[in-house]
Amino acid sequence: MGKDCFIGVDLTSAAKKPTACVALDRELHLTLLNFLLSDGQIIEAIERYQPSIVAIDAPLSLPNGLCCLEESCPCQSLSSAKGRVCERELSRHGIPCYYTTKKSIIKDMVYRGMALKDEITARGYQVIEVYPYAAKVRLLGWHIPKKITPEGIDFLKERLAALFPHPIPYLERFNHDLCDALLAAYTAYLYTKSEIEIIGDPEEGTIFIPAVLQGKLHG
Repeated sequence: MGKDCFIGVDLTSAAKKPTACVALDRELHLTLLNFLLSDGQIIEAIERYQPSIVAIDAPLSLPNGLCCLEESCPCQSLSSAKGRVCERELSRHGIPCYYTTKKSIIKDMVYRGMALKDEITARGYQVIEVYPYAAKVRLLGWHIPKKITPEGIDFLKERLAALFPHPIPYLERFNHDLCDALLAAYTAYLYTKSEIEIIGDPEEGTIFIPAVLQGKLHG
């Protein structure tokens, strides 16, 4: 396929829980829809589709000053504030998120995301960190039902169907993980259209989110 698609990865904390992966081509046709287990399977899919951008829904960096997230390690954040700059900026935008700290409840996901990013970039692919909840707020508005509820899933599928220019195959079977992976891939697409806001400190880590609240952005 070669550099003509965008892959969104809704990463889980461990290989025992499947990771939703979605690919979109430049016309926003769905070209990959799958649940993958190991990092090796994710890498295999990336090598097969050769995307221009891989968008991962997981923290992909540590706060400046930290070498790890272990409380037993003496490393300390250079900032007295909680988490990374990008996470604090999201909060200032009114968008809640998990903070990357030594007390994080998603520590395993952070480690997995960082390792996966290193492996993917070493193979020559561009990787960006995305946050589907922020994408939902920017694209769909603030009043979003919880995604784990039937109402929330129906809401997402209805809004995604209206957002994309082509019918999304199997959308009626999507769960919230596939919806998030789809939004991750769509955020990568928006990046190529310069319709993105980059949140955070480039030296520490950034999150890419849709630039403004608006309707259909394809075209």
